[in-house]
Amino acid sequence: MGRKAKYTFEQKLQAAQDYLSGKKSASDIAFELGMGKYGDNRIRQWASLYKANGQEALKPKERNSSYSKEFKEQVVQDYVQNGLSP
Repeated sequence: MGRKAKYTFEQKLQAAQDYLSGKKSASDIAFELGMGKYGDNRIRQWASLYKANGQEALKPKERNSSYSKEFKEQVVQDYVQNGLSP
């Protein structure tokens, strides 16, 4: 079963372009999309991703990330040996 994104690729792309071009503020875009209290932060995040990596960065992932058993075990061992590090 695929993932269901809250906002479409087209909405994210348009929001990032409008924000970066100065057409609209992040707050205005967030309000139009009904994003709630911290929506303007998400708009800025989309704009940053778009600016750094192009529109591909805004496309939704088709599935969750998966990790091998070996990788998971290594992470646990690192944690046990070194504790949580910043």
